[in-house]
Amino acid sequence: MAVAAAVAFVAGTAPAGAAPRVENWTGDSPYFSSTGAPGGSPSVVSHPEADDGKALRMQLEPRPAPGPGGGVEIASNDKSYGYGTYGTRIRTADCTGQGRVGVVTGTFTYSSDHSDANGNGVPDNDEIDVEVLCAQPHVLWLTIWTDYSDATGAVRKISRAIDMRTGRVLYNCYVTQLGGDCADPVEGENNPASVTPIEGFNAATQFHTYLFDWQPGSVTFWTYNDDGSKNVLWDYRGPANRIPHRPSAFMQNVWHTNSWDPLDGPAHDQPQAATTAYIDSTTLPR
Repeated sequence: MAVAAAVAFVAGTAPAGAAPRVENWTGDSPYFSSTGAPGGSPSVVSHPEADDGKALRMQLEPRPAPGPGGGVEIASNDKSYGYGTYGTRIRTADCTGQGRVGVVTGTFTYSSDHSDANGNGVPDNDEIDVEVLCAQPHVLWLTIWTDYSDATGAVRKISRAIDMRTGRVLYNCYVTQLGGDCADPVEGENNPASVTPIEGFNAATQFHTYLFDWQPGSVTFWTYNDDGSKNVLWDYRGPANRIPHRPSAFMQNVWHTNSWDPLDGPAHDQPQAATTAYIDSTTLPR
């Protein structure tokens, strides 16, 4: 995959009623490029569980440096995407046999020029995430960011973690400091109270589809039940200033974390063997 060319940021919004665009990963993509991260190179391979028999292999090489910069990553060539529907059909990274290693598989919009356009004293970090930690593949992490300071750990973000085997919401928390206490809940930030459980759910051994619709006053995440019906994971309708509003790239990555543990205990060791995710398709706004 060729390295993405620089693209000027221009506000972009999918036309009303436009069908999303889908990259099926059967060859070189006109929409995405590798970022050139040192942790591995994505490649299209055959996969028997992919809908069309092909998938993008995202292989994190052994002993990667911590952080997304040491991972394997793709980014949309267009960096000016705005409101609309995003998603992926993916099998996240599988760490079976490696113990409690720290590996994240992420699907996300991202825009950060480190300005402070909203004037709250913290650098802007517009981002909407769907993430899975390798050591806890039955839990989905959904996060909406607007601000982040690497120097101080000051943030403005709200996260939700869901045990997909039971449908329980394990965590729904707005914070202004990494590791800080949750702010008091605000109306519209914690819906639904639970989701439909998917028996035997394992993001690392099964393909699942995860989508979110980003709008000025809401961000709605969903997947699908085994019968094909829609399973809403989070219908965020809290304060609009907690929703990103800047033009963004759409990205997917696999990387080593040595500082973010699952909810069931430490898991931040460096992976000693290759760790692989497979992307069957990626959904972009038209």
